[in-house]
Order: sequence, then structure tokens, then C-alpha cells
Amino acid sequence: MAAGISVKHGLLSSKASLYHAFYRKISPNSVCIQRAADTQCVRAATSATADSTINEKYCLDLVRSRDYDGFVSSLLLPEEARRSSLALRAFNVELAQVKDSISQKTIGLMRMQFWKTAIEEIYRDEPPNQPVSAELWRAVKKHFLTKRWLLRIITEREKDLDDRAYRNLQELEVYSEHTQSSLIYLLLECLGVKNVHADHAASHIGKAQGIVTCLRATPHHSSRRKVYLPMDVCMLVSPRFTGTSTEIYESKTCECNGHFCILARSFSRGLYPPQPGAERPGCCVRHRQSGARSSATRAIV
Repeated sequence: MAAGISVKHGLLSSKASLYHAFYRKISPNSVCIQRAADTQCVRAATSATADSTINEKYCLDLVRSRDYDGFVSSLLLPEEARRSSLALRAFNVELAQVKDSISQKTIGLMRMQFWKTAIEEIYRDEPPNQPVSAELWRAVKKHFLTKRWLLRIITEREKDLDDRAYRNLQELEVYSEHTQSSLIYLLLECLGVKNVHADHAASHIGKAQGIVTCLRATPHHSSRRKVYLPMDVCMLVSPRFTGTSTEIYESKTCECNGHFCILARSFSRGLYPPQPGAERPGCCVRHRQSGARSSATRAIV
């Protein structure tokens, strides 16, 4: 009999036909298994996409409600950096609101430890099941963000859990550098900016932003009978408790703001070297009239 031909149940059949007949017998189960696996993959991908959308919306809503200035500035960034910017700002909001939401320092320390652990897990590609952590992990993977800046923000916020005022302006500057400036460094990394001059400007901008934030928060803190203005500035204005609390606040805040204007002037000198016949941009410190100083300080608040 010819090669490759066999007799089965009295019928001539080739090895190829026998192979296909055997394959047809087992193929339905294989197809079902493959289809089930494909369905599970599709469901997992759909679930991951839905979770990612929920996490993104959570961060966006958090920043919009608690850091509206940061929310608006993030909208001005290029699309490829916008989502990562919102994740970083949501992370900053989560840390900033710890101090106001706790009744005991121990609870605050536990929350800070959670974020320290979360950062370590993010860089091990094991982010916690938490919206901000998930979005932060996505930003780290996309832009290769520096771990040191994230940990420095947490460490400085943790030190700030001590309910006390800053001893001097330099202490407030250090706090602002470690929190606001570190955040700006991370935003620059999202934008792909690696420039020593940009980092220098970010350092000054972060310090200025921290000082302005301290000023803007003064009414909120005073309503809770707390003062976080630097003590050396408060001593310079020599507060005298005469008149109503509102009058004291308005008069002394203007005096404190005058000293903050002087500090802002020093930042401006550092950023813009003096040039003959040229006035520094963005500097509102030359007062040619007697009422110019008070109006400038009111504008800063």
C-alpha cells in the first residue's frame, strides 16, 4: 500500500486526514479555553482603564477643591504633563491637610508614615490601592521623578506637625524650600526641564510661594486663635493689644507685610542682577509716595 495511506474501518485514509480528524475532536475545548482567557484579559484591561479614570478624576477634584491656584496652573501645562502635575499637587494636598485634620500628633505621624511607605512601594512598582498613590506611580513611571524630592516634602510636613510658630524668616524659608520648591522641581521634571537656572528660579519661587501662603492663611489661623507668622517679624512690629481684635489684626498684618515686602525685594535682587538704568521686572518695592507701601502690602495679601 502506498506510503502515508492506511486502512481504518475498511476506508482508505491518509495520515493528514487522520490528524485533522483528531484535531477536530479536541479543538472545541481548546477554543473555549482560549476564548475564556481572552475574555478575562479584556475584562481586566477594561477594569484597569476604569480604575485609572476614577483615580484621575479623584485627583482632579481634590486639587480643584483644595488648591485652586494649582489646579488652574496645571491646566496651562502641556497635555503630556498635565495629569502628572495634578497627581503631584494632589499628593501635596493630602500631606498639607493632615495637620488641620488631626487632634493628636501621633495620628499625623501615622499618616506621614503611610505616605513614606507608599513612596517606597511606588518605586518598587507596588503602589497601594489608593487613588493618589496610583496616579503618583503613573507619574513616576512616565517621567522618572526623583524620589528624594517626594520624601523631602513628607519629612518637612512631618516636622511641621509641631504646633508652633516659625522662629524667624530663615526657618520659614527652609520650610518653603523643602515643600514648595521641591514640588516645583518635580513639576519641572514632568516638563522635561533640566536646567540649573530653572532650578535656581524654582528655589526662589518656592520660597516666595511659601511666604505668601503663610500670609494668606493668617485669617484662617487667627480664627482658630493660632499664629504661625515668624516670631522675629512679630517682635519687630511690637504688637500692642489695644482696640478690637479686627483692628489689631488689620494694623499688625500690614506692618508684617511690609517686612515681607523687604524680603521679597531681596529675592528679586538674587534673581535679577542690578543693571544701570533698568528696573527689575515684577518688583513693586520702590515707593515714590507715602501711601505706596501700604497699597503694595495689601496687594500681596
